[in-house]
Amino acid sequence: MAHATKHRHAVEGGYARGEETRARIVTAALKMFGERGFDGASTRDIAAGAGVNAPALQYYFDTKEGVYLACVEHIGKRVWEYLSDVIAYAERALAENADDAELIEAFCAIQERHADFLFTSETNDWGLFMARLQSGDGPRAGFEFIYNHVSSRIANVLSTIVGRLLGRPADDEETLIRTMTLSGQLHVFQSARRSVLARLNWDRIDEGRLDLLRSIIREHTGALLRTMVKARDSGTPVRGNTAA
Repeated sequence: MAHATKHRHAVEGGYARGEETRARIVTAALKMFGERGFDGASTRDIAAGAGVNAPALQYYFDTKEGVYLACVEHIGKRVWEYLSDVIAYAERALAENADDAELIEAFCAIQERHADFLFTSETNDWGLFMARLQSGDGPRAGFEFIYNHVSSRIANVLSTIVGRLLGRPADDEETLIRTMTLSGQLHVFQSARRSVLARLNWDRIDEGRLDLLRSIIREHTGALLRTMVKARDSGTPVRGNTAA
């Protein structure tokens, strides 16, 4: 994966300490940027949260934007570490012209791994940061890095699967919308977590509840994708005849 920003590295015996200091700064910055936004988070407060002095941020990251981009890079790296094997499996299935059942399984496997990732404890501190990034807060370079190096590759694989099952191009508007609505089943449980928990009378999403969530999303996704296959094979549009 490409890097969003260039980091300085400590020399000789100080390397491990330097990496640990950078990690503390990124952890503190993720929390601070999430709570206060890019403009509201000061380098002084980030440094205090990391237990370092303010010049340390300039040494390791040059500027506040450098700290922000390091946060984005950290998230992108962790997402890719978690999803890369299921994405690679889906890409191979597409390249080898796998049958419909295998493509549906590949799509569901990506969704399930994404669910696992979203509800790990590490990602709990990223919710506000990512919500602000998606809303336009922070340097545009942060969004562009996540989009170009992580989101677009995942989205391209998913839309290519849906396009194959629909019998439509991967970049067709209908294909893209159907892909996004299938993927969106999961996001409400993260973006509206407080409302979801209240509605379900849950205090958290533990492993048992995550199993239930995964199984229902798999059921929904599988049913919808199989409907697309039937429509493709019968020559009937999924939406039916909308002509007047």
